[in-house]
Amino acid sequence: MSLPTAVPTAAAPTRTPRRARVWTRAAGLAVAAALVLTGCGGGSSAEGSEGDGKAADKSAAAFPVSIKHAHGTTKITEKPKRVVAVSWMNQDIVTALGVLPVGVDKQWGGDKDGHTPWFRTAAEGLGGELPETLNYGDSGEMDFEQILSLDPDLIVGLYSGITDVDYKRLTEIAPTIPYLKRPYDGGTWQDMTRTIGKALGENTKAEQLVTKTETVLAGVAKENPQFKGKTFTYGTALTPGSTEAGLYVDYDPRVRLLNEMGFENTPSLDVINAGVKGTNFYGGVSLEKLDTVKADVFVGWAYDPKEVPYSLKDPLFKRWKPIAEKRYAFVETAELGMAVSAPTVLSIPWAMERYVPLLADAVAGKGRSDTQGS
Repeated sequence: MSLPTAVPTAAAPTRTPRRARVWTRAAGLAVAAALVLTGCGGGSSAEGSEGDGKAADKSAAAFPVSIKHAHGTTKITEKPKRVVAVSWMNQDIVTALGVLPVGVDKQWGGDKDGHTPWFRTAAEGLGGELPETLNYGDSGEMDFEQILSLDPDLIVGLYSGITDVDYKRLTEIAPTIPYLKRPYDGGTWQDMTRTIGKALGENTKAEQLVTKTETVLAGVAKENPQFKGKTFTYGTALTPGSTEAGLYVDYDPRVRLLNEMGFENTPSLDVINAGVKGTNFYGGVSLEKLDTVKADVFVGWAYDPKEVPYSLKDPLFKRWKPIAEKRYAFVETAELGMAVSAPTVLSIPWAMERYVPLLADAVAGKGRSDTQGS
């Protein structure tokens, strides 16, 4: 197969604290149940045991399948066995569904091999060789030759910025599923799980994953009634010289996750949306106009630990109501930042015992970062 000339593609967006007492036994049991999901599949789809024969036959009977998306329609004629997962979230879902990817992106918050702890646990549970890390050029362009060398029979990038040109190149290698409507919006984590489940012929398993993970989140909401009805906005910590606060739009995964935990979006979404540029999933709001964004709680992440104290000392930022009242939660650790920024059926159970205590302190007016004890 010949490979056309490389073109740039949109790059993916750019310490575990101790457990806190507010993570109750009921929610903990829900997480324990969900963690069993990491073993589902019992091996890659290419390595089924005799006992899995009927399930494999049923899975194979699901094909061909067609999936509509922003760049057209992708037809998959047989069950994929060699999957390349680009960008965020996709590799978690493919693995949870029992297929060990052959190539994945290096993940923010990952270990020396670029793998997050929840992904590594699930991948190692399937056996086989861990996936190769995908390379990108200085301008964010994909290494199409590397992807070709992995001999994939499916490329998944539901949460990605795959352009129309990228899509055409990737489809010359293997059937490709990019974002469904707009860049970096593959739908909810439930939508993504079901879409990838359909692509892999694992609809039943996908529904089981969704149900068990929703049980985790329902448990969190039930055990933390103080979250219900609290308005919030999610953004980034300030960096030196900042004149704007970056706040995420309502379809961003980290925002949707908080909705499922009982929180409500800020009523000032129009202010945030007005600051969105191009295909960005956040809007810039001038610090001088930050008081126009109404929220009971502010949740933010910091790339550098120095950004949190800098933000809290900024004369305009510190006057904003959720900051002044210490109703804020900052995520500093890269692992937790990744887990809640790219929520999946694997990362959500892992994140909850770390995230819930942080949010509970924010609601109680005891704002802190996840590197600080409650």
